[in-house]
Amino acid sequence: MAPLVANYYLTYRCNARCHFCDIWALDPGQEASLETIQKNLQDLKRLGVKYVDFTGGEPLLRADVAEIYQEAKRLGFYTSMTTNTILYPKKAREIQGLIDFLNFSLDGPDADTHDQSRGVQIFDTLVESVKLAQELGEYPVLNHTVTAQNHQRIDEVAALGQELGVRVWLNPAFTAHSNYNHRKNPTPELVESIETSARQYPNVGYNKAALELIRDGGNDTQNPRCKAVDAVIAISPNDELLLPCYHFAQQGVPIQGRLYELYRESEVVDQYRQSQGKLSVCEGCTVWCYLIPSFFKGFDKYWWLNQVSYAGEFLARKRFLQRA
Repeated sequence: MAPLVANYYLTYRCNARCHFCDIWALDPGQEASLETIQKNLQDLKRLGVKYVDFTGGEPLLRADVAEIYQEAKRLGFYTSMTTNTILYPKKAREIQGLIDFLNFSLDGPDADTHDQSRGVQIFDTLVESVKLAQELGEYPVLNHTVTAQNHQRIDEVAALGQELGVRVWLNPAFTAHSNYNHRKNPTPELVESIETSARQYPNVGYNKAALELIRDGGNDTQNPRCKAVDAVIAISPNDELLLPCYHFAQQGVPIQGRLYELYRESEVVDQYRQSQGKLSVCEGCTVWCYLIPSFFKGFDKYWWLNQVSYAGEFLARKRFLQRA
């Protein structure tokens, strides 16, 4: 079966200093050229990928980001971007109409909370970006990571979304091996807060399968639900195939113009395919950018809840936009 998604990390550079993320402190290394990215996109098309999430770091730091999206749309991909919005007012017209799922990161319902989390003063820029995107005919979504520390303020976030006329998508903080990001680990109380707020606010969405996996304790290496290699192709800014995923990459294989052959024929990819979800680092994992695509692979309760969530979100967005 073909992979569904490519998580394409355009850069490790970031212009925010979020306390929950250290990607901005990494050595960005030598980033791939536009021509290299274009070739990889062509191979992703050959492999059957339907959706490319261009991420980072802050993807808008790439000077050629508009050309990258133009190539992706030319090839027929669905595209997404999650941005901290610092550069969005400057770049908005360059990328207008090229992004199917435009997400603005939001860490809190007010400037004090959001800016403290992000390490820079950008709440006002986020609000400005929402209004600008709407003027350009875009439909941004506020992407809110729900943690054990902020889940009691979801209602305020939802109210901000209503005030701005946009939907809010609630992402439970993820966990992984050795209590990765342990201060933000999802809890039963967090799950209840997400479900309660979503019932009360029509502009709030979430993934039901994600909450079910939290209840079940995350990925079980003895009966793994993660299909990171089968469902997702992860590419680094430095033109490497990351295996089995970005967050717990055990190996970065140089692509060098041969992505199609690497993914289809190489022994190293096959080895990670056989061990996906079974490695020690996979125990208890809830890294959603790999698990949610995995839910499309295999028929079980997670598959069903995932389908229901996306169908419901599609209808909810349609109704919401009709009222907006």
